[in-house]
Amino acid sequence: MKKLKSYMNNYGRAVLTDTGIMIKGQQSLPADAMEASDSSNANPFADNEDRETRNSFDTSSLISCVTCLSESDSRADESSSGPLPTNTLIPYAKVLHAKEICAVSTELTPYRDEVGEQESSNAGETILSTLVEVTYARPRRHDLVPKKQLLCVGALPSGGSIVEEIMSRSYKGTKRNKTILVIMNPHGGKGHAKKLYLSKVKPILAASNCTVETVETTYHGHATDLAKTVDADKFDIIACASGDGIPHEVLNGLFQRPDRADAFNKLIITQLPCGSGNAMSVSCHGTTNPSHAALNILKAPEIRIDLMCCSQPSYKDQPRLSFLSQTYGIIAESDVNTEFIRWMGPARFDLGVLLNILQRKKYPCEVHVKYAAKTKNELREHYTYHKSKIGRGESQETLDASKQDISESAFELKYPLSDEIPEGWETVDPTITNNLGIFYTGKMPYVAPDAKFFPAALPSDGTFDLIITDSRTSLSRMVPILLSSDKGHHVLQPEVIHSKITAFRLIPKLKHSVISVDGEKFPFEPLQVEILPGVCRTLSYDGSYVETDFDSM
Repeated sequence: MKKLKSYMNNYGRAVLTDTGIMIKGQQSLPADAMEASDSSNANPFADNEDRETRNSFDTSSLISCVTCLSESDSRADESSSGPLPTNTLIPYAKVLHAKEICAVSTELTPYRDEVGEQESSNAGETILSTLVEVTYARPRRHDLVPKKQLLCVGALPSGGSIVEEIMSRSYKGTKRNKTILVIMNPHGGKGHAKKLYLSKVKPILAASNCTVETVETTYHGHATDLAKTVDADKFDIIACASGDGIPHEVLNGLFQRPDRADAFNKLIITQLPCGSGNAMSVSCHGTTNPSHAALNILKAPEIRIDLMCCSQPSYKDQPRLSFLSQTYGIIAESDVNTEFIRWMGPARFDLGVLLNILQRKKYPCEVHVKYAAKTKNELREHYTYHKSKIGRGESQETLDASKQDISESAFELKYPLSDEIPEGWETVDPTITNNLGIFYTGKMPYVAPDAKFFPAALPSDGTFDLIITDSRTSLSRMVPILLSSDKGHHVLQPEVIHSKITAFRLIPKLKHSVISVDGEKFPFEPLQVEILPGVCRTLSYDGSYVETDFDSM
């Protein structure tokens, strides 16, 4: 009872601004100023078990407004932080949920809503206000945690609902109360994925009043099987709480459905970074922190991104999707052949690259490509033009495109693997490909949190990036080139071939090596890949990929 009374006494007087909720001071609420409000809304923190077992408060001496508060979880004080200092702003971008507690009539200082709503009252005048419980994502060290704040907000001149106004501003441009299917690989992130999800992601999603269903994968390919049969009408989002393996599986599961166009039109695919790769989260959410990514899933605008379709003789009748990259040579061997030391984390990859460079290994092959921008100057022009069209999420063209449905024709391949090299394709210089060191193609700027390997990648420009190096490049040049990949500067070096392409065919000449797609080992045989423009819905915190600063390099 004492905690509940303390919660009632610790509230702020607030106004709505154009960017958030501004705390204007602290005020005690007279008991006779309260009027009962609808208390049917359940506490977003309380699950069914909590509601069945929570303490019953003695409300006989409290008025109906306090009774409304008592229907919240008895642990409410644990997530509330007490009064916020005057002039503190709770950004709408951080607001998870708002719930009306009761209407109040009390003396409040008049204010002006910065959006333009003027309240005509004099100082000391009794006005009608609303006591609102606002739940928001508050920074705590490197994470975000849900916190509750009790606020008294003056009535809108329009007479509209304060809670509805807060929620509409907090979820502008995105859907509230989403239905999310979380597919979690409990063994991801060196076995920490489940703990990361439960401690950093689940509290944020629960506080937002979303409906969340969680499934743990139990075998390789489980996420593919789930995506094949998931009810596309039941969920808004499939969130992959994992590294990059689960998004790869989910996309291919959807791709194998007979109603795949409908499934891709209805479902948003995104990542909660709980694994070791997390390239999708870094590229789209700009973070490897699960709590920040969780907030982004709630708030970020939807975009459509291109995918890539892979064809090989081993699965010629069932091509496979790729969202991230395809690689052959040093990068592929360093990734796949160091799986046995995965416990080392990202260091295993660096070690593998170093060993392959020191051995001066080469990976002879044939490479045939369909160029969109062959030279580095052409690539920069392409990047500048298409990035300006995106407008960093502000382009109406981009917003409209994200809502356009695709049809089955979007998945039809232009270049069958069984055909000869198509007209208009070019063969990369054999003196380079016979001495190839790295062959790397990709669609997202980051392939790992510290590897901005494709800084010119754009979400929906209808191309993907090609990077090739020559194994004959001296060690004194190759080492600094790769070390600069964290900033993306490696693509600027004259020893690095960097182009924009729409398709390629790779024909290895070795008997044994590795081809990797999205970090997964693929058959070692000819590989053909082509772009599938705009087929995937995802979320991105500013309507595009994270800023790479390629245009200023």
